[in-house]
Amino acid sequence: MKINISPLRQWFGFTRREQRASLILIIIIAIVVCVRFFIPNSKASVNYIPIEKELIGYDSVKLVSTETAVTSNVQNRTTAARVIMIEINSCDSTELLRLPGIGQVLSSRIVRFRDLLGGFASTDQLQEVYGLSTETFNVIKNMVTVDTTLIDKINVNNADFRRLSRLPYFERQEINDLLRYRNMKGQIDNINELIENSILSDDKAAKIKPYLSFN
Repeated sequence: MKINISPLRQWFGFTRREQRASLILIIIIAIVVCVRFFIPNSKASVNYIPIEKELIGYDSVKLVSTETAVTSNVQNRTTAARVIMIEINSCDSTELLRLPGIGQVLSSRIVRFRDLLGGFASTDQLQEVYGLSTETFNVIKNMVTVDTTLIDKINVNNADFRRLSRLPYFERQEINDLLRYRNMKGQIDNINELIENSILSDDKAAKIKPYLSFN
């Protein structure tokens, strides 16, 4: 089979001006084709990229805001723990409201229990306040102090039954035994006497000792 190459010969037989015009025409056609098939995809890409950036930017801002809020909260709690320091044997119920988790009810209960005891001998005794949870105690335990010199002590050698019974740690039978022993001996010299004569157990004596005097 013989290939007809006469058209090529005719094209190559164009004048220089005709060949240039033909080349320009071919380039224009190629540009039109490119515009038709590639520009729509480019537009889609242009529209997609800003949306993606916007979403990424939104997530980043949201994440930074969350981290900032958490950090600020931790710093505030740390600052509060460092700044707030309340002596619970001399404060009033209003001052106790500065402690986190302590409202009007709990502050009043703390003061009433303190007055009933005659003063706190340890911050751990706050756990005996009705309604004060372990979680709240763990938060405030490092924000309070106790001045034991402010405790209103009971003189064992001249207190009557009523005075002794005001201390909530005493049981009725223990008070009766103490008074009976005091009447018999005349003078109680120290807490060990009450332990040795089976009036108080070791644990009870340790709990009551800060509230007794033997002068």
